[in-house]
Amino acid sequence: MSRNKFIKNTSVFFALLIACLFGSCSGNKPEASENGSVQSEKSTVIESAVDSNGEKTKSSVEENEQSENSEEDEGYIPEISDPTPDSEGETVNGIFVYNDVAYELFYGSEGMAKYYAETISDIKTALGDGIKVYNVVVPTHVGVDLPAKFDDLCEPQDEYLNTIVTSYTSDVIGVNVYDKLMHHRNEYLYFNSDHHWTALAAYYAYEEFAKAAGIEPIKLSELTENKIDGYTGSLAYATELETLKEDYVTYYTSDDDIDCTKYDEDGENPEDYMLIHDYASGVNSYGVFLGGDTPLLVTNNKDGNGKKIAVVKESYGNAFSPFIAYTYSEAHFIDFRYVNFDLKSYLEENGIDEVIFINNSMASATDARCEELANLVKS
Repeated sequence: MSRNKFIKNTSVFFALLIACLFGSCSGNKPEASENGSVQSEKSTVIESAVDSNGEKTKSSVEENEQSENSEEDEGYIPEISDPTPDSEGETVNGIFVYNDVAYELFYGSEGMAKYYAETISDIKTALGDGIKVYNVVVPTHVGVDLPAKFDDLCEPQDEYLNTIVTSYTSDVIGVNVYDKLMHHRNEYLYFNSDHHWTALAAYYAYEEFAKAAGIEPIKLSELTENKIDGYTGSLAYATELETLKEDYVTYYTSDDDIDCTKYDEDGENPEDYMLIHDYASGVNSYGVFLGGDTPLLVTNNKDGNGKKIAVVKESYGNAFSPFIAYTYSEAHFIDFRYVNFDLKSYLEENGIDEVIFINNSMASATDARCEELANLVKS
């Protein structure tokens, strides 16, 4: 097998958010249709921040004193700045556009939330008591960083995600990533011209999973940060607008000794592959993660934690998957839309007893995606 090691010069796209605060404290084949106070000593540090468009801004000392994104205060939700308070935005080909950023609207219902939760719960029942099941539903862009004046634009994702979490059977472990993403909502978590999230947002979700699983997450400082400039994504093509803010794709690589193998939709015909495709560019830049939507990838990390896990995902899971590969000794990445094998048999044959299901909220609210998930355990 070929070794998957990609080390590049670091290209930093956001300034470090460091608050000197001490004291007590209380989410390559884009699918546009697929679619949740600290009491402190005063700091004299004027820190750099990154707004939702990926642009660096300076925060004031006063903002710093108001718990500016303190890592200790995860309950804090920063306000979203609105440079055009009189603008109502526009809808172009079903996509909402505001300040040259495109947002896929969300139409999930309470009924779909319960249907998705029932689907995951039924899969857990089919897999049996010996398999631990985690489920992550990632809010899409529109649910995280639009100004409050657009709260009625579409269905609220916080309510939708809460319905999912409260509708599982008790043996499904729900991982809440909405609060974490809202806490970091002023950072570059979603693309301006595409429906996916960034690797930074995926890392925050990975941290929440690690907390739920009781494992030690790898730190970003232990990885090498890389950047692909000039990314134009799926929503730019859906809107046919050339005025959307340009994106870039940040990805993280590890020094670990990792082998990666690709399989077909039947879990057969193995071939050496790459976890990170650092040659990706242009419209295919999101394909840097796993090479895009591949039916099945298996990574073996000789420096991993000694554990095995499976990640059952759609394309949002692509940016999340490398962090799992950097952590686990053996990880199986299954795109449920493209595989034909029975999930229970596959897990048994490979000695896997932990599974993460990760979907974006629009995927969870789509009948076709739920049916594909259910079919994993019907054969």
